[in-house]
Amino acid sequence: MKKVGYVLLGALLIATVYSCEPDDFNVNDPRLNYIGTWDVTEKTGDFAPQSYTVSIDLGELASNLTIRGLYAQGPTFITTAIANGRNLEIPVQTRTGLTISGSGTANADYTMINLQFSVNDGSSIDNVTAELKKR
Repeated sequence: MKKVGYVLLGALLIATVYSCEPDDFNVNDPRLNYIGTWDVTEKTGDFAPQSYTVSIDLGELASNLTIRGLYAQGPTFITTAIANGRNLEIPVQTRTGLTISGSGTANADYTMINLQFSVNDGSSIDNVTAELKKR
């Protein structure tokens, strides 16, 4: 009976060790600095000055972020950005009839982002300069 107990204990130990896989989560991922809620103040643009909130989350690809609510479009307006250290790029993309692109730079401690982006609604282009402050 003791042998059966040791065999079961050994099998359980082996199963536990082999079932542990390393996480894909990398604590050194620079995108983690951007995750959170940000207060946006548009300094220039057709609707400036205007203020609103965006949330930034990890995107599906290794360098991507998702920005929800940019251009005061609400949380269902999702823009993809590419993070490269302190630099952000918003590649050209069309969401709900708005074509958006731009770039920005975060400060050294990732508490503020200066962002410039253009939005084309099909009839005109709005060039926006915005400051994002992390909450």
